[in-house]
Amino acid sequence: MKNSWFILLLCLLVSCNSSNKFLQTADNLATEGNYSDAADYYYTVYLTNPNNTRAKNGLIKNGQLVLNAKFSSFAKYVVENNNEKALRQFYYCKDYFKNLNEIGIELDWPNYFDGLYEETKQEFISNQYALGINQMNDKKYDKAEATFSKIMEFDSSYKDVSVLRINTVIEPLYKQGVKYLETENYKNAYKVFSQINKIDASYKNTVQNLNVALQKSSLPIAVQLINKTKYNDNEDLNFYQVLIAKLSKSNNPFLKVVDRDNLEKLLKEQELGMTGIVDVNTANKAGKIIGAKYFLLLNVTQVNFNELKPTNYEELAYESFSERVVTPSGESQSVIKFKKVFYTETRKFRKVEASVSYQLISVETGQIITSDNVISEKSDRHSYSRFKGNIDNLYPSLPAGNYLPTVDPTWRESFYELNRELVLNNVLAYDVYEDISLKIINDLNLYIGQ
Repeated sequence: MKNSWFILLLCLLVSCNSSNKFLQTADNLATEGNYSDAADYYYTVYLTNPNNTRAKNGLIKNGQLVLNAKFSSFAKYVVENNNEKALRQFYYCKDYFKNLNEIGIELDWPNYFDGLYEETKQEFISNQYALGINQMNDKKYDKAEATFSKIMEFDSSYKDVSVLRINTVIEPLYKQGVKYLETENYKNAYKVFSQINKIDASYKNTVQNLNVALQKSSLPIAVQLINKTKYNDNEDLNFYQVLIAKLSKSNNPFLKVVDRDNLEKLLKEQELGMTGIVDVNTANKAGKIIGAKYFLLLNVTQVNFNELKPTNYEELAYESFSERVVTPSGESQSVIKFKKVFYTETRKFRKVEASVSYQLISVETGQIITSDNVISEKSDRHSYSRFKGNIDNLYPSLPAGNYLPTVDPTWRESFYELNRELVLNNVLAYDVYEDISLKIINDLNLYIGQ
């Protein structure tokens, strides 16, 4: 299966030698975990004698392992965002599966990879399409032709594309978007029509289709604090406001945050106040009332403010000085000596740390899709040193041998460091809340999708 000439050679050998020898070699290779070569040997014997059950079963088992490994490589390329390699790898999987199927070897095809392939293909084509348009705008027509030719490898609807006629570039993309709408694949439809809209918003029904796709693919999400801990400075509400602001400006166009005021009004009308949403069941009920597809329950479990006021510490150091001494020969010379001294180091810091637990609930199924406890901390530290003598003569340790002590530049620089104010608590807190919010939003995008 690797090379036709290799397989032909093996077939000739099998016809001249006992197939048992090849089967034994295949068994040994399979035992060693070399499933690809093992499958080749089973394949050779099976081609020679399709009635050989041992060869057929060995080929099915090892062929399936080889196919699984090929799909693992496909998934790896997808994770690495190497879409072109992923697509080519998927075709290798299809060819391998098809070749064995044509000779009566039926392997299990993992259907769950098909959707991932379609998403990867669309993302690759979209990126190449955007690149081709940019190259056309820059009048790099030869490069644009090459780019669209690469698209054609994975989507034959681009076979008649010409960079000299912009409508031939847009039309296959438009048809793809319409196809997505017809199959209710609204997210991909939105992405396609967004691209067309950037180039030519007046092209056919681009704007109308874009709006329909966005409306159909929108994911209304209600966000609710269920805090049991009460914070004097409303830190839970501060975090909530940061999260809502980040959600509203996230790169996921499909996430639509349910307005808090409308949420509270609707719930009160149903005699289910905001404080009543404390678990999965009530969130599921509330979500159906307000038309949300997801409910995000938040619990700010911890907010700590730590601070060290400016504190002085007396630290030991060694000051060098010159002294003249008389040598045994009676000559007078200058030598370097050291004496213990103390300098003052002033230290201060501020730190804010917080943790937030959350549950993302599907209103449709009433199940918790994901949950986690997210922790973050931000701090600001500052220290500076002061010495009344000559700083250039100050050392953190005594010399070793006849050399002056080594000095860490940062230690010496601390004596020239100016005093400054620390970052304010509310600024540090905002950075913490923003960090936690972005982590939660990343999880939402992972489980809900973009």
